[in-house]
Amino acid sequence: MHKMHLCTFSFNIIDLAFMETEYPQGNSGISKIMLTSLFIDEWNIFSIPMISIFVEHSLRFGTTMLGLVTGATIGGASIGSVLGGYMVDRFGRRKLFFFNLILFLISAILSALSINLTMLVIFRFLAGIPAGADIANVYSYIMETEKPGHREVTGAYNTLMASVAILGLNGSVVILLISGLKATAIWKIAILIQIIPVLFLLLSYKRIPESDIWKASNKEATYIDFFRKLRHNRVQWRTSMYSWCCGIASGIEVGTFAFFIPYIILKFGISGAINDRFIIIGIYSIGIPAGYLGPKILPKIGLRKLSYSGFALSFAGLVISGLALLFNIYIVLPVSMMIFVWGNHWNNEPITTSQALVADSDMRGKAVGISNFIYQLPSFLSISIFPIMFSAIGMGYSTLVVAIASFSGIVITLFVFREIFGYRNDATYDSECVQS
Repeated sequence: MHKMHLCTFSFNIIDLAFMETEYPQGNSGISKIMLTSLFIDEWNIFSIPMISIFVEHSLRFGTTMLGLVTGATIGGASIGSVLGGYMVDRFGRRKLFFFNLILFLISAILSALSINLTMLVIFRFLAGIPAGADIANVYSYIMETEKPGHREVTGAYNTLMASVAILGLNGSVVILLISGLKATAIWKIAILIQIIPVLFLLLSYKRIPESDIWKASNKEATYIDFFRKLRHNRVQWRTSMYSWCCGIASGIEVGTFAFFIPYIILKFGISGAINDRFIIIGIYSIGIPAGYLGPKILPKIGLRKLSYSGFALSFAGLVISGLALLFNIYIVLPVSMMIFVWGNHWNNEPITTSQALVADSDMRGKAVGISNFIYQLPSFLSISIFPIMFSAIGMGYSTLVVAIASFSGIVITLFVFREIFGYRNDATYDSECVQS
């Protein structure tokens, strides 16, 4: 009976994903470029966590320093989010896009040239700045070039891009392992691979126009203006509170368990170096259907239901994983980790999308920048603290502690968030009509 219910639920999700919707599409060409840019952001964010075992072996540092080198990119992204949020509203979407690509290129080369831990931490911090700044730019472009009802869907593909980046990283590591390369060569090549899509986007730069909506906006607005106006719009206020609080919850999930899945699998040595890497790929592969189906079913179920469903799944995955680690039932770990990854994808998709959707055009970069900063900062702190915590109380108990964040996400979504799918800001919508 339970199997029948599970199958019915699965088929319902698939049916929803492939049903036609009434919402027209906007400029899909720009959106594809922006999603590729998100892929580069995620490659930078996840590169060190995916190759940490090789960096640790090459540069020879302990568990405490693992948190520092892993969190360096997130720390840079936190600062980049605030800077990028201001710059994208002040100087334009197009200029910041180019600036970010150049920084990605420089930071990748410098990271690969690092000969000690200090250099690597500095250059990965530098890589995090464009990774954070780019989020405000990408979501501003998506919200200002796609039509209502479709821009929410496009914005929610962020986790699909993360999964593609993670699988690309692990796939390249498998190839490099089979090639017999040493640890130092493996992690350096894995970081440098991102140069390929960066060069592709630089070649596409001339095809990207400046946003007409930004041209007509107030470019002098500050963060103080943003917070002052926020309290006077109930929809923006509730959505911002949801985005910030659930951003913290989802950020803690990512900064702890999601980042350290490869470390857990490889440390416990379930099946040997190459086979363990295939297990990691299998776990993160679940993010592909999750990242694809989530946006597809958005027009039917809405952002709110996707959010609390995701947090419920990640909560279940963390509890099962924590108990499996406590009682040494390691065979359960790949399945429980897949449940967690699916849930984390779904609960993460509405967070930035919702914030960008309801923001005024002259404040959109700042709104997304603040939201991403609040998401990245606890990720940075938890990345630094989690290795110390599992050294002190063990991996099992540490995982169960993280489950509190997922439960909080369920509560916040249910009691704070209100459905906003298809939301139209009057000023932005008028500008869109002129642009079209």
